[in-house]
Amino acid sequence: MAARKRRSGKSKSPRQGISGNPLRRAEQLAEQRPTTADGPDFPPLVMDFRSARPENSVMRELAYALAGGVEPAPWWRESHERVLAAARALDWPARSLDVEAQASRVVGDEFYEMLNSAVTGLAPAQWLVSLAEKAGAALSTAIRNGDGDWERLWALLCGLALMAPAGDTGSETAKLDREQFPDIKDPFETALAEAGKGAKLLADRGLVPGIGVQADECRVAGGPLVARDAYGSRFLVTAPFGYDQAQGGSREQPDHWYAWDIDWCWTDMVVGAGVTGSAAEALREWQDAVGPSASGATLSPSPPGTAALLLEPCLQTGPLSDQLQGSEPRELMREYYRLRRRARVLAAVRSADPPSPDPSGGTSGAFDTRSADNAGQLRDAFLAWYAARHDVNPQAEDAGTIIQEWGPWQLPDDTWFYACSPHRIEMTATLIRDGYLAEHANAALRLLPEWTQWCIEQSGLTGDLAARSRDAALTEGAALVDEEADEGAGESDGKPFRRRE
Repeated sequence: MAARKRRSGKSKSPRQGISGNPLRRAEQLAEQRPTTADGPDFPPLVMDFRSARPENSVMRELAYALAGGVEPAPWWRESHERVLAAARALDWPARSLDVEAQASRVVGDEFYEMLNSAVTGLAPAQWLVSLAEKAGAALSTAIRNGDGDWERLWALLCGLALMAPAGDTGSETAKLDREQFPDIKDPFETALAEAGKGAKLLADRGLVPGIGVQADECRVAGGPLVARDAYGSRFLVTAPFGYDQAQGGSREQPDHWYAWDIDWCWTDMVVGAGVTGSAAEALREWQDAVGPSASGATLSPSPPGTAALLLEPCLQTGPLSDQLQGSEPRELMREYYRLRRRARVLAAVRSADPPSPDPSGGTSGAFDTRSADNAGQLRDAFLAWYAARHDVNPQAEDAGTIIQEWGPWQLPDDTWFYACSPHRIEMTATLIRDGYLAEHANAALRLLPEWTQWCIEQSGLTGDLAARSRDAALTEGAALVDEEADEGAGESDGKPFRRRE
């Protein structure tokens, strides 16, 4: 698209995360600042950060941030102490699944409070690394002092080892980052190492904990299932898992299912996640959360690569994976780490299924709307449809603007492109208003109702659901940009994070 169409200002959105637009994700990565509390505001630099010399502090700080590093914020210490205090006050279960769940609640509740307290220095991965180290140190002290709290601290540490997501430790980029910044640690490896040190100290003292050590890792016990709502932009992915046979599960016989509720209206965002007793239970809970558009949805085996594409936000590592929107509910924050851990465990087992890596950092679906050929074909098809209905044709650029902002670019096939829920329409309109000069934004917004009708016909959507989409398009198309007004405050304002479609 033409650069002249972009707005020069920044949105007033309160989100602490990044844009759902992949192009803007790349732009924001180039502008990434160190996430230290009250840290200096460095200008964006575009060059090979790993070639930075030690004396170039600005470049090294930026390279450090891009590698996933962050200086501990002042509030981290008290935050970690609150988690340790909560762990000491709880009665811990014996089953690994229950330990994992309780640790997820304790950690998630604390991070939720910090997310909503307007503190700076939110860095989920490195905050968890530091927490694991603090828990390991507290456990060692309790064991040496004969403190009876050691069992609860041990349970917390085991829970951290079970829920912490593994980062990228094997790629060449990760190896180079580790060489240059050895203090940047992986949450999973750190929790595992601290648990290992604690286990050795317990054995040396002849102490036998009632909770198993980290060897009881959760394992995939079958292929993932996927359900899709009638609009085609809200998904459920669920898969069976089990612990070792001594824990009541096995690879062949799951003792629980894990489910991800994925909103594909633009940011392919996980809006809900958690453990359920069965696939049927996961489906019922998801249908209740999504509403009428999911009432007739059914679960079916995931086609090759589809589950990996839907779970891509959970599979990413590095700076882009460590961002928060700022409006996540408590229930989701309790699953923040575990939903990533489970997705990566699932992806590792089904490594033959995911699409091939994409140079931009995502995965390449079978249909990529970024490609000039695909984008041109979609635009031309819409313009031909429009010409058959009207005497005047719209500007091709205006249709191109909508395509640019119309949901995820990576799709399993072109049929997903036509999903047109009211939420997707609202999100597209918001991105257009926030991202383009008024003249060009308004031209695209006026075209949005006709675009929606075209998508409705292509997707086969009918009845009340189609009517709701038409109404949403008319409403958004009438909300034009005022050149004199401030930019929008963001799509999430006043809207539930896990919304009904």
